[in-house]
Amino acid sequence: MHAMNIKKEIDPWGTALVKDYDDLFQNFGLQKISDSLRAKLADSRNFRRGIVFAHRDFDKFVASAEKGERTVVMSGIKPTSEFHLGSKLTAEEIIFLQKKFGSAVHYCVADFEAYADNGLGYAESAALAVDNVADLLALGLDDKNAFIYKQSKSLPVLNLALQASRKTTPATLEALYGHQNLALYLAVLVQAGDILHPQLPEFDGKKHVCVPVGIDQDPHIRFARDLAAKFGFVAPSATFHRLFRSLGGESKMSKRDPLGVVTLNDSPEQIKKKLGNAFTGGRSTVEEQRRLGAEYGKCVVAELDYFHFEENDDEVLERKRKCLSGELLCGECKKQVAEKINAFLKAHQEKKRKLRGKAEKLLSAE
Repeated sequence: MHAMNIKKEIDPWGTALVKDYDDLFQNFGLQKISDSLRAKLADSRNFRRGIVFAHRDFDKFVASAEKGERTVVMSGIKPTSEFHLGSKLTAEEIIFLQKKFGSAVHYCVADFEAYADNGLGYAESAALAVDNVADLLALGLDDKNAFIYKQSKSLPVLNLALQASRKTTPATLEALYGHQNLALYLAVLVQAGDILHPQLPEFDGKKHVCVPVGIDQDPHIRFARDLAAKFGFVAPSATFHRLFRSLGGESKMSKRDPLGVVTLNDSPEQIKKKLGNAFTGGRSTVEEQRRLGAEYGKCVVAELDYFHFEENDDEVLERKRKCLSGELLCGECKKQVAEKINAFLKAHQEKKRKLRGKAEKLLSAE
């Protein structure tokens, strides 16, 4: 029963949170980020703080990159809404790896999956795709070392999906994903094509490819790795980050819950309102919180700061100390974190406005 519950948590389309990350290593064969590997990547907040907590063959990707071999970071976005903080976390990781190792980035606009999962037609998702790619550029992606494309227009990806379908049984898909409609199974095959296509001859053949994802996406990674063996490709590697909670604290941050997410298009007024309603570890009364301190581990606002908006590790520890001691109350903490978020968003949105035209050209040219 325990393994069954964990399997439900590892669902690309679900909203469940992982309750015990340690169990995942035993049940799914994940590899831990070694101390030596983490030390190499300490200039990344996500690696340094253990937000990226596990991998599959990422050490092989790093070794290949350090030898000067050509490597690729593969990622993408389903264009069904604005970039939220989960999207930002993945984008920051691919940009970090691009800069750290000189890896090319293959970035997929998953408009096929947007239709299969959300019923959003290609014309409807086109404007959202431009908005999403503009966010990616504003976060720092070097488009000169990137291949950005739409699933629906990539014949090599769709051909790989067709080939994959001949090597896949319905029983395999149901074992990985549970009972789903055929459109989602087809989207899974296309996504496998996304992950494998950087190793096609037109992209200089076999190489190490890393796919940074949230742990809920691991079924896609396992499926693609099995197919890679059948096609004679190098098994794609992956890094896995922890799932960020929705502002309500009870599910993962998801586009399916607009009021529970912080998006990169939010206004100062929206941030103030969303954080005002966010779940915290506050006590019932001010007096009790001054005496006992807050329950830091329960607080979504503290997670916002830790995962996204405070680069200085000492500042993170100081906020935690003040919270646990009762020196910092939840209202003041929310105000401080909201100010950080709004400062980030103001700068980001200005960059994004300037890059929207480039995003349109990149998507129209592919």
